[in-house]
Amino acid sequence: MITNAFNHSPEYQAYLKTLSSEFFLDILENSFIEVTVTDKDGKVLYANPACLEYHGISAEKMWKLNFLTSFQGFWTPPSTATAIKKKHTIISRQRSLLTDEEHITITTPLYNPDHELVMLVYNTLKRESFVEFDLDYLNPEKETDDDDELKAHKGSREERTKASNNIVGRSYILYQTLHKLKKAAKSDIPILLLGESGVGKSLVAKFIHDCSPRKANPFISINCASIPDNLIESELFGYVPYAFTGASPKGKKGLVEMADNGTLFLDEIGELQPNIQVKLLDFLENKRFTSVGGLESKTVNTRIVTATNKNLEDLVAKNSFREDLYWRINGITQTIPSLRERRDDIFPIAQYYLKEYNKKYNQNKVFSNPVIESLIQYDWPGNVRQLKNAVEQMAVMSLGSVIGIDKLPEQLSSFFANEGIKKRQVIFDDLVENYKRGLIEDYFEIYGNINDLADSLGLSQTTAYRLVNKYIKK
Repeated sequence: MITNAFNHSPEYQAYLKTLSSEFFLDILENSFIEVTVTDKDGKVLYANPACLEYHGISAEKMWKLNFLTSFQGFWTPPSTATAIKKKHTIISRQRSLLTDEEHITITTPLYNPDHELVMLVYNTLKRESFVEFDLDYLNPEKETDDDDELKAHKGSREERTKASNNIVGRSYILYQTLHKLKKAAKSDIPILLLGESGVGKSLVAKFIHDCSPRKANPFISINCASIPDNLIESELFGYVPYAFTGASPKGKKGLVEMADNGTLFLDEIGELQPNIQVKLLDFLENKRFTSVGGLESKTVNTRIVTATNKNLEDLVAKNSFREDLYWRINGITQTIPSLRERRDDIFPIAQYYLKEYNKKYNQNKVFSNPVIESLIQYDWPGNVRQLKNAVEQMAVMSLGSVIGIDKLPEQLSSFFANEGIKKRQVIFDDLVENYKRGLIEDYFEIYGNINDLADSLGLSQTTAYRLVNKYIKK
């Protein structure tokens, strides 16, 4: 017998056995909630009408799909791998990387008495069926307090999805990172973001702000390394009229004051000079500051989020960063993982930016298979920033609709020429099939006929017919 989360009494189990299979099938076939069942390898065993309607495909086609690979890379965060790893039900709010559509997926792995995975059951709720609820209440890993209750989820869809719209990825490590920071955002505890250059610390800082009670107020960001040492104090704390030569006769508000009741993000905080560190420490401890040239203290309610790609502990040991400030800013410390630590995010991020550049340059380009493989294999020392630049370069420099391997940026070409493509434990064929299927399905839905689809993607009629027949008309 397959085990599940319920320990029914022997009497009730005996009663269930008296019910016919038609009884349970009638329930499933008339359920408003989508129900999909796959074997342990992802092959679809059953999908109810609600599921078929949601995805807009026939039962025959759904039955031939591998549920894991067919939708892999299009919905984030992932749920299947997490459910199998955790060996219990996972409830997640998922977002489509193509359409921004949202739904809740409840993924339950089922095991036999020998603790072997037998099948997976998916329950999916459409956006309109859960807009009134807070998903955190449903999260089985949430640390709840006595006053945690199911609460109304008001506001527009834009407000509800604002916090995640600019962060793309489907890796579990990214999901864990954002889940932790979402909790931290609800407090005023200082947050220190660590990570290599280009991992997206500024985006994560904005995510924290958008998840906080301060989201309706200003979010202001400054890179401390980009401001000259003699100007950083006046930028942060402002100055009074005629405070120094060249100063405005009207004076100027500093960023600390401009972010009152909001969030001030200080990137590259390790670059601050000692005299500014002292003043920042006083502000963090007392919420007060004095403008350059001023005599009176001002008080504001500004939350500080900081970030650096340097080792602050080493800077403290070298006496170039104040130890008391270090302990003050890292109430909660979170390292943002590099791309090479979350390779599952590389393809969705590249796809996201290609979609943006296609829109910007009025084109419809796609990655070739060798390019996709190269992007996944490369270590990306510049992380998301480097990947974004690489995608734009390829989108601009390539001719035709398919971006070939010859259009890889020089850094990648040199790397593979010297190192070769390293073998990795990724299901590359599944990623490619997933990308092709999604692309063909989307374009066929838009144009409705093979001729227009072929023209829009730059394909021959024969190739377009073969792809449509393979992915849609089975």
